[in-house]
Amino acid sequence: MAIEKHFIQEGVIRSEIESFLRNELNRAGYSGINIQKTPLTTRVILYVEKPPIVIGKKGKRINTLTQMLKEKFGIENPSIDVQKIEKPTLDPNIIARRIAVALERGMNRRRIAYKAVLAVMASQARGVAVILSGKIVGKGGRSRTEKYMEGYMKNAGDSLKLVKVGSTQAYLKAGVIGVTVKLVLPDTKFPDQLNVLKPDQVIPVPEEEKPKKKRARKKKSPEAAPPEAAAQETATAPQAEEAAPVQAQEETKAEETSQ
Repeated sequence: MAIEKHFIQEGVIRSEIESFLRNELNRAGYSGINIQKTPLTTRVILYVEKPPIVIGKKGKRINTLTQMLKEKFGIENPSIDVQKIEKPTLDPNIIARRIAVALERGMNRRRIAYKAVLAVMASQARGVAVILSGKIVGKGGRSRTEKYMEGYMKNAGDSLKLVKVGSTQAYLKAGVIGVTVKLVLPDTKFPDQLNVLKPDQVIPVPEEEKPKKKRARKKKSPEAAPPEAAAQETATAPQAEEAAPVQAQEETKAEETSQ
């Protein structure tokens, strides 16, 4: 068998197992499954809201499920591990299933959707979106889609990998209604979000000290006069210019007297 066919066959078997467990463990609040293959056994981890319903009285039901997985789906040495979901209001599959059950009982869709949104946001979720699609109005009405959203939600881009999605169907007399729940967990951090710090929270960054450049000393030429002598020459030059007309006047007076 080619490796591509092997992966395709495993994916088909996994989807069949999920649909089987979803129908069998509907009352237990089934959320998801994780299959881990080891050299000795195949570990099947079930995430449910009510583990006692899965285990059954004296472990009778879990033994029946183990035998069915082995015979019906060909899993070698399956061992089922049941894990309880600590916060069901932060699991999109459980929320979607609750909405579907309430719709099948004939409750008002808007009241159900808003109640689910408030319950999710009360669990400190960052954002939630409930999408109902199908013949929502009733028999004879046209199919349409309704969205109930609150908080922060991503609808496009690579950041959709951080959004948890759960979906199921509600079977009514008028037709099938699809229920989809999108949820952003409290500790989710998107790459495009920045945290702006207050002035008190800013940590000063030490500046790097630049190395001081050593200035090259100029060598004094022997012919050049020292700077003090040059300053004295510049200072005596204007005095000599002022004394020249005074000497000329004294010489003229001396000539006149001699005559």
